[in-house]
Amino acid sequence: MNRFISLFGADKIKCLLADREFIGHKWLAYLNKLNIKYHIRIRKNFWVEIPGNGHIVKAFWLFNNLKINQCAFYHKIVRVKGELCYLSASRIINRQNAPELQIIVSFNKPDEAQALFKERWQIESAFKALKTSGFNIKDNHLTDIERISKLMALVLIAFAWVYRDGIYLDAFSPVKIKTMEEERKASSNKT
Repeated sequence: MNRFISLFGADKIKCLLADREFIGHKWLAYLNKLNIKYHIRIRKNFWVEIPGNGHIVKAFWLFNNLKINQCAFYHKIVRVKGELCYLSASRIINRQNAPELQIIVSFNKPDEAQALFKERWQIESAFKALKTSGFNIKDNHLTDIERISKLMALVLIAFAWVYRDGIYLDAFSPVKIKTMEEERKASSNKT
């Protein structure tokens, strides 16, 4: 993040989207200090402090009444890992076909968090393409960090080019987008 900011500036970051692995006091404090907008998923059992009354509750307790495909946001600012932020949640069906609460911690605009967080799936698709579905970046045997960095730069340029061409071609002959369930079935049929 520091490298990106030094090259392009923090004002070029529209919003940071991240999953549950990217949460912690220092990280949230860093993002808040730089006024970087973020929507980061947290585990449902995170402890949340309600400022003013000092109550500490688990995050899921604030959203227990949500039904499947329903979204909501908590109307007050809270503390997560000691940092002030907002919370929103939706109840989704996970990969195991079970209901799951997806809770997002945000710098601001919690009402937009769930819709923006869905955009993260494009990143997951990109990772899949880079790792195993075409570019196979994991198959390299490089150990020198400088060479790995150069390879990644070239592969990302190629990926961006292919992605842009895909958008162009889709305008003339739309591609049917598989649902997550169709994608899982296709993956399980390969093995």
